[in-house]
Amino acid sequence: MITTLLVPIMGFIFGVLISLFLILVINLLTFQRLPLSERHSRRIGDEEQGQPLVSLLVPARNEAACIAACVRSLVAQKYAHMEVIVLDDGSTDATASIVRQIIAELPAARKGRLRLVEGKPLPTGWVGKNFACMQLAQQARGDYLLFTDADTVHAPEMLPSVISAMQHYRVDLLTAQPEYLLGSPGEHLIIPLLNFTILTLLPIMLVSARPEASLSTGNGQLLCFKRGAYEAINGHAAVKNRILEDVLLARAVKAAGYRMIFVDAFELVQCRMYHSFAEVWNGFSKNLFAFYNYSPVFASLALLLNLGLFVLPPLALLLAIVLPLSPMGLLFAAGGYLIAILMRVLLMVRFTRSQRSLMLLFCLLHPVSIVLECLILLNSMRWRYRRRGTTWKGRQYV
Repeated sequence: MITTLLVPIMGFIFGVLISLFLILVINLLTFQRLPLSERHSRRIGDEEQGQPLVSLLVPARNEAACIAACVRSLVAQKYAHMEVIVLDDGSTDATASIVRQIIAELPAARKGRLRLVEGKPLPTGWVGKNFACMQLAQQARGDYLLFTDADTVHAPEMLPSVISAMQHYRVDLLTAQPEYLLGSPGEHLIIPLLNFTILTLLPIMLVSARPEASLSTGNGQLLCFKRGAYEAINGHAAVKNRILEDVLLARAVKAAGYRMIFVDAFELVQCRMYHSFAEVWNGFSKNLFAFYNYSPVFASLALLLNLGLFVLPPLALLLAIVLPLSPMGLLFAAGGYLIAILMRVLLMVRFTRSQRSLMLLFCLLHPVSIVLECLILLNSMRWRYRRRGTTWKGRQYV
């Protein structure tokens, strides 16, 4: 009975995976990579005359391990008319003193590029990062507001490329996918699922081509707003109590009638999000249930869909060792597993520049990655409903 049912189930899964594979291929072919071109980059060069003022804004809470690399890369941008503002959000480590030391070491011609602001106490009803970003926007003088995370490092051409892209495409928000740096096995197993999820589910071309708010995404590692659009949606105050603020801000921009674009910043921005499986587990547990808008129904459907599409085919192949499975069932199961692996390999080729042999091994372990992601989602739901809520960087959010 079980083996009889597996054939149509595997056939259905195989068909869905073919559809996701086609979406991925189209996205990889159409995902615009920065910089656009040398011609566009030269239009926004080192001469201040005629340039819009850009504020580069970094919220930082206990980021002593990475803040120096981030700030130095921002100060070194090949763009004259800019300011970098770092907000120390109640850090208990050396974050603030490191930024002060960088300011002291800057040559006289660049000292005005960098400021450190002390954050105010977190009010009730706010997520810490959102309140920090709101304060940064209040301090900023720029025509463009570029928010980035403290764990990012930016190539000197990042800012001129971003501004020229926004002007070229006439958009009010640009957000981008960086290169993710990976170290521990836990990072290799889980972090690539970020690109996998977005590029197999979201038609990238439609983010800028269509006005629907649902066809949008945001990445807090690089969010660059025209100031007018940011203020029109009430900025981070509009999402003050939401964990997944970057995606919600992007949706708010489109819902208000403004235009946005999602681009590939692989060559210009690097990010090491986490440094161990424990950090990956906690970081994803903070966000994953929020991705499904805290809906148990949507989250449960996602669990079933992921397990069915990416775990059931290799399980069926293992089951065939002890139970008879028709040749057609075996073909569908093997095809489903191989398509999922091919999708991971294509993403690895596009978004990885080193350790490709190692990355290929983790591509083969894609079902393990999916099982871990499902466990993290269950933990994220547990965090949401436990009495003390979600904990992140020493703060609790119910």
